[in-house]
Amino acid sequence: MITTTKPTTARFFKHLIRLIPQQFSGKVELQNTDGQTWQLYFDRGCITWANGGSSSWRRWRRNFTQFCPFISLETLSFYTHDVCESWQYYIVNILLKQEKISLSQAISIINNTLVEVLFDLIQQDNLDTLQITSVTCHLQAEMKQPISRLSIYEAFEKVKPIWQAWYEANLHNYSPNLALVLNKPELLEQQISALTYKKLQILISKKLTLRDLAFYLNQDLLRLTKIFMNYVSQEIIQLTNVPDIPALSVLKIDPLKSQTKEIQTQNSQFPETTIKSQKKLVVCIDDCPIINKIMGKFITKRGYQFIGIQKSTLAVPTLIEIQPDLIFLDIEMPIANGYEICSQLRRIPHLKNTPIVIITGRGSIIDRVRAQFVGCSEFMNKPVSSEKIEEIFHKYLYLANPKTEISVVGSLVPASC
Repeated sequence: MITTTKPTTARFFKHLIRLIPQQFSGKVELQNTDGQTWQLYFDRGCITWANGGSSSWRRWRRNFTQFCPFISLETLSFYTHDVCESWQYYIVNILLKQEKISLSQAISIINNTLVEVLFDLIQQDNLDTLQITSVTCHLQAEMKQPISRLSIYEAFEKVKPIWQAWYEANLHNYSPNLALVLNKPELLEQQISALTYKKLQILISKKLTLRDLAFYLNQDLLRLTKIFMNYVSQEIIQLTNVPDIPALSVLKIDPLKSQTKEIQTQNSQFPETTIKSQKKLVVCIDDCPIINKIMGKFITKRGYQFIGIQKSTLAVPTLIEIQPDLIFLDIEMPIANGYEICSQLRRIPHLKNTPIVIITGRGSIIDRVRAQFVGCSEFMNKPVSSEKIEEIFHKYLYLANPKTEISVVGSLVPASC
């Protein structure tokens, strides 16, 4: 993004004040020359919520995970007949009413979202070209009684220091919604350690934005971006746009038949029956989608429920919520490895005795000792056979129908994953 004029917070908010009628309540939608849209929601002249841009769901999931780390979106169900103005705001609002999150958590999600959206609007190359495509005074129920309200001045004070530091670091041409692309891997490998290079390769392959990386690495966004910019200036790394992650899909069911409306994650392997069924629940945590697919087919065929978790950062909050009966856990995963996850789970009272089977392509004595040290129940080398999985089931789950014919799959888990 190349700026033609110096974008400042003061200039943006003056522009915003000119757009908004005094004591306005409703929605203002802005659109830039590239067709991107943003929605700003107001209550009596104060900002209550913001949405839109190129990373709307990516931003929302990141903020939700940051402030509500022990709630897994994959396990949530809501019962309502309301038509939603903004599903992202609606989910926060419902969780607050259900007392699943605190007021401070809800406000943190909202305020952090507001800051990011307003930052992105300030960074637009020409504020005067932002077109108002609609100004709506009528809002749906979930927006009429806002969780929090910020005056335009308060919003200005929150965004100003963040944007000013970004601008003074000469980063105003670079959006924090950009992702890294490894342009000259051989040069990068020469400049950093082998371990750091391997980790960076994994992170880059995930197509995470700068904001995502700062969150997952627990680093300050500005500081981390400055480090990467050293490699960008050498053309070792490039910054590029990436698509948004899939939105939560909303399954609308006829209220006369079910009286429910459920929110589920797209492509989630967590069906409605997982909550309601009394079947044993088995979880596999592995960033390899092939393993999760194979394990899922085998486990469900044996009569158990199955959930596959690919993102290691979602593992602990998801497991706290669903409380599985058996966990298969891979060691080698980015950001949080199997040892770290196992150690965290053993510190959670209702999971400290849950069987955890560590699976890995490595089988040294050191690996086995470390696995036992963090509290794993079993240690299995890849490739894992169906017979070994059956032994685990008999040992920890007590098959409901042990006479059922056993289907031998051979090497269940590929050693390459």
